[in-house]
Amino acid sequence: MSIKFACSCGKAYKVPETFSGKRVKCKQCNEPIRVQSQSQTGVVSTRAAAVSKRSVLASERLGDAVPKSKSERTRTSESSRKSGRSSATSGRSSATSARSSATSGRTSSRSASPAKSSRRSSSGTARFKVPDLNEGNKLKIYQKKRDEEFRRGEGRLTYFEDGKPKKAFKLTKEKDVVVGRDGSCPISIPLESLSKEHVKIEYKLGTFILSDLQSTNGVLVNGRVVRRSSLRSGDVIQLGEAVLRLDC
Repeated sequence: MSIKFACSCGKAYKVPETFSGKRVKCKQCNEPIRVQSQSQTGVVSTRAAAVSKRSVLASERLGDAVPKSKSERTRTSESSRKSGRSSATSGRSSATSARSSATSGRTSSRSASPAKSSRRSSSGTARFKVPDLNEGNKLKIYQKKRDEEFRRGEGRLTYFEDGKPKKAFKLTKEKDVVVGRDGSCPISIPLESLSKEHVKIEYKLGTFILSDLQSTNGVLVNGRVVRRSSLRSGDVIQLGEAVLRLDC
């Protein structure tokens, strides 16, 4: 059992029964207090009073937010569900409207833009099916007729038109050359089936090497599709409609 009592300054205490009749010193005002044999009525400890005060303040702050009865809680729940269903319906309607607008926009843009030619790439190069010169032994038209002497690292690239040599371009080991449709290329051939920069020819490790520069219609050497290939004297190169022969 314990005895509850309070000092005249308001400080509350709780001590065992064995302290009955004894004097204790108040920790707050330093006044001596005689402990009675029974607990005083209405004595509340400072901690209990603080807890009670916090509870009161909290209930005042939350009083408007928390329903006070079961019927109020039911009405609040039903209102929330209705509001949620209304928001969801509104969201679905907005999404449907957005999809309709997007579809309409795509349709109008397709109808407004002019039709692109299916035979041209994005770079403006005309699509061209490179013929197979091995078929019907057409390759021999472009083959070298006589042997020539070339110094090491030098060569000649001959451009044919309608099976007849039209123009010759000199190759050297000192300078790499690019063949293409663009006028800035060292070897420019103005045919739409050639890409602006179609192939590069360079001299490395004692031989000429050809590299496809991601052309639209690709590269054939002696009728075989290549991306990168070493070249030998007499090789026939097809770049779209253009046919060339290397002599070195």
